[in-house]
Amino acid sequence: MPARVAGVKRIVVTTPPQPDGSINEHTLAACRIAGVSEVYKVGGAQAIAALTYGTASVPKVDMIVGPGNVYVTAAKKMVYGDVGIDMLAGPSEVLIISDSTGEPGFIAADIRAQAEHDPNASCVLVSTDKEVIDAVCAELKSDALDALPALENVALLRVKDLDSAIDFSNEYAPEHLEIMVADEEEALTRIQSAGSIFLGPYSPVAAGDYASGPNHILPTGGCARFQSGLNVGHFLKRISVQRLTRQGLSGISDIVIGLSEAEGLKYHSESVKKRLK
Repeated sequence: MPARVAGVKRIVVTTPPQPDGSINEHTLAACRIAGVSEVYKVGGAQAIAALTYGTASVPKVDMIVGPGNVYVTAAKKMVYGDVGIDMLAGPSEVLIISDSTGEPGFIAADIRAQAEHDPNASCVLVSTDKEVIDAVCAELKSDALDALPALENVALLRVKDLDSAIDFSNEYAPEHLEIMVADEEEALTRIQSAGSIFLGPYSPVAAGDYASGPNHILPTGGCARFQSGLNVGHFLKRISVQRLTRQGLSGISDIVIGLSEAEGLKYHSESVKKRLK
């Protein structure tokens, strides 16, 4: 996990307890494998508050990462500044780019998979081929096994060519982007904004969720235009250090004095002049 790679000494996990008060055994196993230091039975916005400000039983932390529901996201937004956060993530989303080579069954399966994340999840297909769109639509309509609320948020869009599909994707900046076209590698070179990209018919988002991807915390809501998924950099600080000799300070003194006086900050200027008298 990125925090361990970055050398974080204390790693805390909060997770809602089950009805009997216990923690899911799979969650505990994952925590052990990941090297988690502490696990607390609390979830939701209250977990964010506890981690930010501390309680009698939950010591506060410096950084909170991980997605949650709308209440968790709102809580993270409120406490930012008192604690560091990774991003404001959610609802989850997938955008699929397809041409005539796209397999409708695979596309429909990936839309269903994304739709079961959250009632507000977004699932978008952008295709150059009407037959692919019609086949995906028919498959989704025939699926009466699960009434997933997020299937109401599905958009099936037809565009005139692959250029238009890629332009749309770059503007949309999806959390997950699947590319199912004849030349995926060429299309990849033109993608500018996406949280995580899945190339070809055998690269479903589910693989990235659980095994093939670096992690499952990715920018949503168009934030991939300016943000990357959770990575080691989120747990590192870059601190600048400066040591100047008298000669070195003298060499840049005209710049410092000139700029500080231009801004009307005379004591900045004096702090340099005094050293060079």
